[in-house]
Amino acid sequence: MSLDHFTEDELEVTGTLAGFMKPERYNTPITPRENMLRLYEGKTPMWIPSPWEAASIKVDCDPENVARSPSGGVDGYGVEWIFVKTAGGAMVKPGNPKVPDISEWEKYITVPDPETWDWAGAYEKQKDALADPTLFTTVTFGSCLFERLIAVMDFENAAMALVDDDQKEGVHRFLRAVTDYRKKYYTLVKKWFDPDGVNFNDDWGSQRAEFFSRETAAEMLVPYVKESVQCAHDLGMYVDLHCCGFVEGFVPFFIEEGFDTWGGQPLNDKPKLKKTYPNSLVFTHQIDERPDASDEEIDAAVAKFMEEFGYDNRGFYGGFDPRYRRKVYEASRKNYDRLVAEGKAVV
Repeated sequence: MSLDHFTEDELEVTGTLAGFMKPERYNTPITPRENMLRLYEGKTPMWIPSPWEAASIKVDCDPENVARSPSGGVDGYGVEWIFVKTAGGAMVKPGNPKVPDISEWEKYITVPDPETWDWAGAYEKQKDALADPTLFTTVTFGSCLFERLIAVMDFENAAMALVDDDQKEGVHRFLRAVTDYRKKYYTLVKKWFDPDGVNFNDDWGSQRAEFFSRETAAEMLVPYVKESVQCAHDLGMYVDLHCCGFVEGFVPFFIEEGFDTWGGQPLNDKPKLKKTYPNSLVFTHQIDERPDASDEEIDAAVAKFMEEFGYDNRGFYGGFDPRYRRKVYEASRKNYDRLVAEGKAVV
C-alpha cells in the first residue's frame, strides 16, 4: 500500500465498516473519515466514497425515532405512527389528522422541547456507535418541514395550506416553531455526540414531478431550510439533504440553502446535474447493479460510471453490491493517481 499510487493490496478486506449495510473495510491508504472529509472540504478524495462508509445513529431519546420504529407509537407532536412491514418504514396512522386548521395549530399540538429529553441516557447507550475515529459520523433525523406539515395535516391538506392565502400565515407560524425546534435539536446533538455531519430529511417530489412550484418553495420553505443549515454549519457540522422524488428543478434551491451533499433518487439525472452545477453541491450517483452480471459487464458499467460521473472523484457512490463497490474503489483510486499526475487533484 502506498500514498503515492494504487497497489493491489489495498483491496484486501480487513473487516467491515459500522455504516449502513456493513460494507467491507479495505486496506486503504487513509481512513474512510479522512477520505470523506476531503470530499466535504472541496478537495479530491483518494477514492469515491460510499455514504454507507459513515457511522450513523438516530438519537433514541427522540420520541419520533421511537414512534417510527417497528414498535410504532406517538411522537413528540402527539402524532401516532404505525410501522408498515412491507414498506420497511413507518407512516402516520391515517384518517385522523391532528391539525384540522393550521391557522390554529397551537390548539391541537405542541412542538416538542428537545431539552426535556434524556440526552445523557441516550449518549451512554449509543456513544459506542460513533466511537470509531476512522469513520465519518452522522446523526440522522426524521421529517423536517414539509414532511412535518404532512404528518400533522395529511398530504392533501398540507399541500393546499402552502398555497392558500388564508392559511399561509398559520403555516409560517408553524414552520417558524419547527425551525426553532430543529436548531435546538442540532445544538444538543453537537453537544452530546459531536458528529461530523447531520441530515435534513424532507421529500419535495413524486416519481414524476415536484409537489409544489418553485415560487411556493421560495416563499414558504427555503428561508427556514437555509436557517437550519446555517445553524448546523455554525456548530461545525456538514449537512446532507435527503429529498426524494423527481426534484431536479429544486437543485438551485438546495445550493442556495447551503447543503453540502444530496443523495437523491436515480430518476434525477446526476451526471447532468453535476455538469450543470459544478463545485456547488456533492451528488450521489449509482450503477444499475445486476446480481447476475459478469465481471466484464461490471467492468463496463464501472467504466461508464467513471466517465459520466466519477471523472474528478468528487461524488458519492450509492450502490450496495460489494462487487460493484470494489470495482468503483479500484477505478477511482487509479483515477486519483491520474489526477495527481496531471496536476488536477485538489490536495
